[in-house]
Amino acid sequence: MLAPYLDVLRRSGAFAMSATALVARLPISMIGLGIVLLVSLQTGSYALAGALSAVGALCNAVIGPFPARLLDRFGQARVLPWLTSAHVAALTLFVVLVLERAPVGLLFLTAAVQGALMPSIGALVRARWAHLLIADPKRLRTAFAYESVVDEVIFVVGPPLATMLAITLADWSALAACALLISVGTVLLVPQRGSEPPAAGTGHRGGRGAIRYPGMPAIVAAFVLLGGLFGAFEVTTVAFTAERGEQGAAGILLAVYSFSSGAAGLAVGALKTGIDLHRQLTLGAAVLALTTVPFGLVHSLWLLGVVCLLAGLAVSPVLISGFALVAQLVPARRLTEGLVWTNAGLGVGISMAAAGAGAVIDSRGASTAYLICTACAIGTFLAVLAGYRNLERAWQNARA
Repeated sequence: MLAPYLDVLRRSGAFAMSATALVARLPISMIGLGIVLLVSLQTGSYALAGALSAVGALCNAVIGPFPARLLDRFGQARVLPWLTSAHVAALTLFVVLVLERAPVGLLFLTAAVQGALMPSIGALVRARWAHLLIADPKRLRTAFAYESVVDEVIFVVGPPLATMLAITLADWSALAACALLISVGTVLLVPQRGSEPPAAGTGHRGGRGAIRYPGMPAIVAAFVLLGGLFGAFEVTTVAFTAERGEQGAAGILLAVYSFSSGAAGLAVGALKTGIDLHRQLTLGAAVLALTTVPFGLVHSLWLLGVVCLLAGLAVSPVLISGFALVAQLVPARRLTEGLVWTNAGLGVGISMAAAGAGAVIDSRGASTAYLICTACAIGTFLAVLAGYRNLERAWQNARA
């Protein structure tokens, strides 16, 4: 099963590219929690901490596609160092303002700026894979599967690391680690010019934005709802275990979900199939909806563990086919922007559903809040189904 992955990683510069990008994007799983830990430990307010974290995530999701246009137009080597430097500066200023007990308005402003400027390293590395493998869609699908597994590893390793740093060293150390990791990762990634997509230059001006290409609205809508599943699931699982006096089990359940998704991603990337990508996306979304239905029906931790194991199997296939479709439907000169739009969809969904789940938990309990997960999963399938004809036409045009 590992042979297809070894094949793509043997491409010139591929392993070094992916490894250094892993360092640079580890902060995506740490920065939100790092903000919560810093602010809550400094002020004692979880409400303020959660609001600041959500503002950063939302600004990254909404504004992120616009810096991505600059990356497509001028190239990663020219834009990424400046973007990373600005993000690190804003993040450092945010930490200083929190420690100095600055007015809340300034905290929200700097949280928003650092979120808006945080580079989407996952999109950048996938754009590099597309540049290396654009003539070979099957191997590109394998590469995207590999990156989805890397994403799962990041979200398993990052949160415990952030917690350990903030509790054992200093409350600001998790965010300091985020700044250091993305800086080091950028310094290592930028000189790797062999895998960098060519800059679109002046040809990037005008024309349609990535979101306006046929099929893209359906994919982004599906990813918003998929992000809603992720956001609601994490918050609700923490509350579900806390209600039963087993809060320590939350990490285990979240790890089971991520492990299951990662294992499915490995299998999908190694599988040789002749099914078109838009059909793979539809099938994966249907399985996701079916396997998420039981969440609202479980009342024990053991049964929830089984449901997490089964439901996680459908996550990576949807992500992999979605990213791979974007790489086929959006022209190379807009590819980074297109991939950032899918990440933006995930970010918007996570922020909105996490807040909604919190409100339902306070009023009705965690078991009821799991219905948000089910609704988001079903919504993901319906969004893909509603856009299926456009996806099919766009796929056929891309393959013509």
